[in-house]
Amino acid sequence: MKHVLVLVTVLTSFTAYAQRQLSYEEAVQIALQKNVDYNVQQNEVVRAEAQKLQGIMGMAPSARLNSDYFGRRGRQQVQNPETSQVEFPDVVSNNLQYSIGTELVIFNGLNRLQTFRSNINNLESQEFALERSRQNTIFNVAQQYLQVLLSDELYRIATDNHRNQEENLKRIEGQVEVGALAITDKYNQLAEVKRLENLMIRAKNTFQNDKLVLAQTLQLGPGTDFVLLNPGFNLNHVLQLQIDLDDLYQVALTNRPDYNQQRALVARNSITVSALRGSYFPTLSAFYTYGSSYNSRVRFSGVEQLTTINAYQFYGLTLSVPILNGFNTRTRVYSAKLDRENSLLNEQNLKTVIYRDVTTAYQNFEAAKAGYLASLAQFEAANIAYSLEKERYELGASAFFEFSQAANALIQAQAAKAQSEYTLMFQETILNYQVGQLR
Repeated sequence: MKHVLVLVTVLTSFTAYAQRQLSYEEAVQIALQKNVDYNVQQNEVVRAEAQKLQGIMGMAPSARLNSDYFGRRGRQQVQNPETSQVEFPDVVSNNLQYSIGTELVIFNGLNRLQTFRSNINNLESQEFALERSRQNTIFNVAQQYLQVLLSDELYRIATDNHRNQEENLKRIEGQVEVGALAITDKYNQLAEVKRLENLMIRAKNTFQNDKLVLAQTLQLGPGTDFVLLNPGFNLNHVLQLQIDLDDLYQVALTNRPDYNQQRALVARNSITVSALRGSYFPTLSAFYTYGSSYNSRVRFSGVEQLTTINAYQFYGLTLSVPILNGFNTRTRVYSAKLDRENSLLNEQNLKTVIYRDVTTAYQNFEAAKAGYLASLAQFEAANIAYSLEKERYELGASAFFEFSQAANALIQAQAAKAQSEYTLMFQETILNYQVGQLR
C-alpha cells in the first residue's frame, strides 16, 4: 500500500508539472533564454567588445621578452682572464641570451585610431542586431501565443455549438415522436450535428498543432502539456489609440534596431576606408631593447655576465616607408570603398522597407479596429436572429432550413468575433515591433 501511495504521488506531481500554466511573460523569458539566433547575437556582441578592447590596446606600446638557451660547438671568441687577451679556441659552450624590448608607434597615418573608431561602430552595430533579435523573438512568441489562444477559443466555440445542436436534435426527436415535426427535420438536424462534429474535430486538431509550434519555439520537453493564461491585453486601450502614419515612420527611423544597425555599419565601413588609407603613409616608431647573454666558456660568473659584462641597450627610431607591395593596400582600400557603397545602398533600401512595413501595420491596425466593431454588430444581430428563429421553429412557424441558416450565421459570427478580437489584440504589438519599440 505504501508503494502504491508513492507511485500515485509521483504520477500526480508529474501530471502537475506536465500540465503547467504558462503566462505570456514567462513564455517570452523562456524563448529569450533558448532562442538560437538571440544567443548567437549575444556571442557576437561579446566578440565585438573584445575587438574594441583590442583597438584600445593597439594604441598602447607593445612589449616582448625573448630568451634562448643553446649549445655551441666550434671556434668561439673567448677572453682569457689571466692575459686579458681575446682567444678563438675550438670549444663547446652553453649559452643563454635574453632581451626585453618595447616599441611605440608614433605615426602610421592614423591607422590605429581609425581602426579603434571602426571597432566602436562595429560594437554598436552588434548591439542593435542583438536588440532586433530580441524583438524578433518576442514578436514570434506573441504571434504564436495569441494564435494558440485563438485556436483554443475557436475550439471552444465549435464544442459549444456541437453540444447545443445535439440538444436541439434531442428536442426535435421528441417532437417527431409526437408528430409535431416531420421525420426529415430529424435527419436534417442529425446531418447538421455531424457537420459540426467534423468542425469541432478540425478545430481541436488546429489547436493542438498550434500548441506544438509554440512548444517547439520554447523548446519545451516532449510530451509537456501546458495551459496558456490570457495576457490581459486591453482592447479598449487599443481602440482608443490615435495614430498618425507620418509620425510612425519617423519613430521607426529613430528606433528600429535594424535601421540603426545599418547606419552603424555605414559609419564603420566609412572609417575603415580611412584606416586602410593610412597604410599609404610611412610608419614612425620608437623602440628600446635591453638584453644580455651568458657563455659557459667565459671565466666569469653567470650573474656577472648577465648583469654587467654582457648587458647592452638599444634605443632609437624606426621609419618604414611603403614603396611597393603588389597593390595590396590599393586593393584593400578599393574593397573597403565597395563595402561602404553597398552599405549605403542597403540603408536606402531599408528605409523603403521600413516605410512599407509601417504603412502595412497602420492599414492593418485601422482595418482591425473596423473589423472588430463590425464583428460585434454581426454577433449581436446573429444572436438575436438565432433566438427568434429558434422560437419560431419550435412553434412550427418556420422551416428547418431557416432555423439551420440562423444557426450557421451565429456560428460564423462567433468565429468572426473571436478572430477579430485576437487580431485587434495583436495590432499594438505589431505596431510596436514595426517602429522598434517592442518591449
